[in-house]
Amino acid sequence: MVWQDLEVAPVELRLDPTLICGQAFHWKSTGPNEWTCAIFGHVVDLKQADTSILFRSLGRLPTASETSEDLKLLLSDYFQLHVSLQALCDQWIKVDPEFKGLARTQIGVRILRQPIVENLFTFIASSNNNIKRITMLVDKLCSRYGQPIGTEKGTFFTFPSVQTISEDPEVEQTMKELGFGYRAKYYAKTVERLAPLGDAYLENLRHISVELARAELMKLSGVGPKVADCVLLMSLDKADAVPVDTHIWQVAQKRYVGRLTGSGNDLEGMQLPPDKQEQIQELARQLGAFKSPSTRAYELAQALIVTLFSPYAGWAQGMLFSDDLVDSVGTTATKPKARPNPVSTKRKAEKQSTPSKQECKDEPVAKRTGLRPRPTSTMFN
Repeated sequence: MVWQDLEVAPVELRLDPTLICGQAFHWKSTGPNEWTCAIFGHVVDLKQADTSILFRSLGRLPTASETSEDLKLLLSDYFQLHVSLQALCDQWIKVDPEFKGLARTQIGVRILRQPIVENLFTFIASSNNNIKRITMLVDKLCSRYGQPIGTEKGTFFTFPSVQTISEDPEVEQTMKELGFGYRAKYYAKTVERLAPLGDAYLENLRHISVELARAELMKLSGVGPKVADCVLLMSLDKADAVPVDTHIWQVAQKRYVGRLTGSGNDLEGMQLPPDKQEQIQELARQLGAFKSPSTRAYELAQALIVTLFSPYAGWAQGMLFSDDLVDSVGTTATKPKARPNPVSTKRKAEKQSTPSKQECKDEPVAKRTGLRPRPTSTMFN
């Protein structure tokens, strides 16, 4: 298939930040501004052009449609192109003028609408893990259970179905051999529960409330509140689902607590909905009392972001997190940095240069390269 135009402007979608920020772990960078993945029964090739995104199929399964229009529809749904990111940013800027900066530096960072099983199974592996290792585990899982598709760029493997994995009588042992460690038992139990229910069970979670869908997901082994909210947001059309973790607690503390609880209620240009202003400020006051993360602090941070940015709070959080992640790994220099104290910097460097026992166990020390730093944390981990 020759290159086709997805017809989406860079202000609405940029591949690099969207595909590496820890939402999806199956895409591979295969050339300058190009990304490739076995998805929808195709090996899909994407290219970031100056004015749009180009796509093509490098190969497909016999059961996959061969028309470019069908593939275009699937990709448009995957990237949720029916949602205008610019329009959302305009709404968020009214609430928080500082979103003007994010609308520039995090332009085109979208929330994906991923296949549910793929999203669920990759995020079960995300706890206490990093992007590099999760990607490696996903590759092994697909190579073991997925279907191969040969292309000019090599062989790519589809993400397997629950039914395919369930045909393995030794799922837990296989997952251990693949490197999933203690998580192997989570997969075995989750496959055992889902296989008799069929694909319709997970699909139907799109049509019930956030609370009920979250409760159903948390019946699965290895799925806690954060993993459940990731699946709700990135697969089940719950745009107000806000996964909570230390990163989001810190973002809420740094960006909003001081501004919402300052003397004289100086909101620094924030335009809060009149019917929610008191609720928002009370949430900020309660959140400000926590000097370290905890379950209650996470709940308050989640409630604050939802109340500020509903009905697409999960999308707003994605941009907030991406901005925080970019700063932490140094991929851009959009904000002025204070001159570091040489003594504290040296101590920090010495501390960071000594890996923890867990790091030594889970991840070999990466060799230095000339490449720019890549994010290590998942978007919501």
